[in-house]
Amino acid sequence: MRETMNHEIDAQAKDQSLWCYRKLQEKDGKQETYAVCQAKGAEIDRLVAVNGKDLDEKQRAAENQRIENLVKNKRELARQARREREDAKHAEDLMKLMANAFVFRLESKNNEKVTLKFTPNPQFRPPGHEAEVFHHMEGTVTLDLQQKRLVEINGRLVSAVKFGGGLLGHLDKGGTFLVKQEAVAPGSWQLTTLDVRMNGRALFFKTIAVREKEINSQFQPAPATATLEQLAEMTKEKSAQALARN
Repeated sequence: MRETMNHEIDAQAKDQSLWCYRKLQEKDGKQETYAVCQAKGAEIDRLVAVNGKDLDEKQRAAENQRIENLVKNKRELARQARREREDAKHAEDLMKLMANAFVFRLESKNNEKVTLKFTPNPQFRPPGHEAEVFHHMEGTVTLDLQQKRLVEINGRLVSAVKFGGGLLGHLDKGGTFLVKQEAVAPGSWQLTTLDVRMNGRALFFKTIAVREKEINSQFQPAPATATLEQLAEMTKEKSAQALARN
């Protein structure tokens, strides 16, 4: 597990590939479909359908205007890039802790993959509030033995998580999450499924109701030299192609 996590972190840091893909996102009871194209430090995501229904002419015009404004907004693009870097660093920090945070036992194995059951390691000392969740989580993790990559994490909270003794908030027992990734090209693995179902309360009694699901598919390489304007046009073309298929 430790070897795979170290290799996963290193491989993600070295992977400079850029992709265009289809993103299906469910959040707060609404389903949205996007055509997405990546650039270095930025991403253009064009909304193409809501709850399975294609955008009408007025909605498409509004989306065109939104993306045109985004491409010209250097401050917002910089904010987006900073947020992506912070998310990546956050995920990396948590992955570094996993080998120590849990006790792993073999569940199944073949020539290509191994699935391990994990339970909290009572000797693990969380370095911060967010890592406290590891003391309340169990599930399974699947690893690719040949490429030393993380294939899937499927976890659930077996007890309530109290941050700062409950003063900073809590997550209810029974919350679940599922993360899957797969190889879309040699050496390049991308997130294909994210499914989070959590309930709780945050500071000042704000209710936490996280119902987020994301499925990414139809990955195609994005031109490394493409400008943001060109990528925006590519998402428009992909949107038109999807409408034509319907």
